[in-house]
Amino acid sequence: MSEPFNPLQIGLLNLPNEEIEDGLISELDYQLNSPPRLSIEPGVTLFEENQQLNGIWILLDGQVELYRKVNGEKIIFHKQTAGRILGLIALARNSRAVFSCCAQTPLKLLRITNRQLDEALQNSDILRNLLISVLLQSMGRRHKRLIALQEEVLKLNKDIAAEHEQVVQTLDELQKAQAMLVESEKMATLGQLSAGVAHELNNPVAAIIRASDFVHNDLLALSNQIANGRSMQQILDRSFHSESVSTRQQRAERKKLTAEINDAELADRLVKIGIHSAAEYELLSNDISGSPTEQLEQLELYHQIGSALRNISSCAGRISGIVQSLRSYIHADHPENEYISVHKGIDDTLLLFSNRLRNVTVEKEYGTLPDIIANAGELNQVWTNIIGNALDAMGNKGRLMIRTRCDTDTVTIGIIDNGPGISPENIDKIFELRFTTRKGRVDFGLGLGLSITKNIITRHGGRIDVTSEPGHTEFSITLPVEGAAESVLLSSQENPS
Repeated sequence: MSEPFNPLQIGLLNLPNEEIEDGLISELDYQLNSPPRLSIEPGVTLFEENQQLNGIWILLDGQVELYRKVNGEKIIFHKQTAGRILGLIALARNSRAVFSCCAQTPLKLLRITNRQLDEALQNSDILRNLLISVLLQSMGRRHKRLIALQEEVLKLNKDIAAEHEQVVQTLDELQKAQAMLVESEKMATLGQLSAGVAHELNNPVAAIIRASDFVHNDLLALSNQIANGRSMQQILDRSFHSESVSTRQQRAERKKLTAEINDAELADRLVKIGIHSAAEYELLSNDISGSPTEQLEQLELYHQIGSALRNISSCAGRISGIVQSLRSYIHADHPENEYISVHKGIDDTLLLFSNRLRNVTVEKEYGTLPDIIANAGELNQVWTNIIGNALDAMGNKGRLMIRTRCDTDTVTIGIIDNGPGISPENIDKIFELRFTTRKGRVDFGLGLGLSITKNIITRHGGRIDVTSEPGHTEFSITLPVEGAAESVLLSSQENPS
C-alpha cells in the first residue's frame, strides 16, 4: 500500500495542475487500495452528452476529446484543456454529462464510482481538499477556454462581416459591370443600325441634291429658249438663292410698295415673290405676254418653282448634315481613343436633339479648347445623358446653357438648365446604379444613365460634379487634355464597374 500524500494546506491552489492531480490519484490509490487500471483503444466513447454518470474517470495516460453535436455536426470543445479528471463537472453539479468523451489515443485510466469516491472522501480530509482544488482548476481552465472561444467567435464575426461587406461590394460591382455590358451592347447595336441607316440615307440624299442643282440649271438653260425667258430666269434664280426674310421686314416692304402703287393686295403679292418696286415689276412683266393678271400669275409660278427647288436643296442639305452628324456621333469607324473636338461632339448631340429643342433657348459660351484624347462615342453618350436629363427636367422648354473653358491640362464643360432642380435628399444618390424616381428633377428611366456617365468620365481620368437649386442645375465635367493616366486605365480594366 502506498503512503498517503501529505500536501501543504496553505497555497495548495498555487501548485501545478499535474502535481495536484498526481496527489489526488495517489490519495485515491491509498484510500481505495489501488483500484485496477483500465486500457481503452482509440475511438472508444467513454460517455455521451446527457448521459447520467455514476462516477468519474481518471486519465493516467493518453488523450481524449470532449465534444457536443450541434445540428448533427460534431463540435470539439476541449482537447488540451480536458484535464485528467473526466466527469468532474457533472459530479459537482449532480447533473448529466455536458459533453461526450472519446479516446483519441490509447488510454490508461481509473474508473471511480460515486460510492467509492464518497467512502474515500469521508475517510480523508486531504482528498477533499485535493478534489476541491482539482475542481476549481478544472473550472478555471474551462473558463479560460470559454474566453478564448468568445474571442474566436468575435474574430469570426468580424471576418464574416468583412467578407459580407466584400460580397456586397463585389455584387454591386458585378451589377455595375452587367449594366455597363448591357449598355455597351445596346450602344454597339444602335451604332451598327445607325451606321447602316446613315449609309442608306447618304446616297439618295446626295442624289436629291444633285438632281435639284440639275433641274435648276436646266430650267435656266430652258428659259433662254422661250419668249419670256428673261423674266423667268431672273425670278427663278432670285427665288432659288433668296434668304428667308422676317415678317417684320416683309411688312415694311409691303407698306412701302403700297404707298408707291396705291394697291395693298398687289403690293402683298409682289413682296411675296421678291419684287419691291413698281419699276422692277414693270420691267419683268413687259417681257411676258398676256393680261396684267396673267403676267403676275406667270411671275408667281416662276417664283414657286424656284422656291420649291430651293426648299428641296435646303432640306436635302439638312438631311445630309444630320446624317453626317449621326455618323460622327456614333463614331463607328473610330472606336478607340484619339484626338477629338469636344465642341463638335456637343454640337452633333444638340443636332440630334433638335426635335426637342424647338421651345428651348440654347446658349453657348464656348471657350477656346484644344482637341483632347478620348473616345468620341463614349463622350457623346455622356452629352446625350446629361442634355437628355436636362430637357426632361425642363419639360422640353426653358433655357439650356453650355459653357466650356480650358485650364492648362484640363477642359471643363458645364451643362446648365433652369428646371426645378434636384432635391437635396436625391442629389447624393443620382449617380447610384439603378437609382430612379418618377418625380422632380431625377427622372432617369432605368437608373443607368448617370451611373454609366460617371463611369465613362472616371475611365477618361476626369470627374463630374453637380450643383442644384430651383431654376439652376449645373453638371460640370472636367477631362484631361492628354487622356487618362495609365493607372486609371489599368484600374478601369481590372474593375469595369
